[in-house]
Amino acid sequence: MPVLEYTRCKGKHLTYTVTYDDGEYFIEQDGRMKKSVPDALAIGIAPHEAKASLMLRMAIADIEALLGMEE
Repeated sequence: MPVLEYTRCKGKHLTYTVTYDDGEYFIEQDGRMKKSVPDALAIGIAPHEAKASLMLRMAIADIEALLGMEE
């Protein structure tokens, strides 16, 4: 699975580790799981649309908006 270190542009500018692949992504910060999306269907995306690039964009959007997690 690809891994990306992403620093939030707002707030405290913390760095998050995003692990992603087709249909799933996981967000960690300092070794603590902040958000887990192990199945694209759970968030309403058809498996054939849930490519790794889309999952990465969704994870970054979650980080920037702090959707489902706290800073």
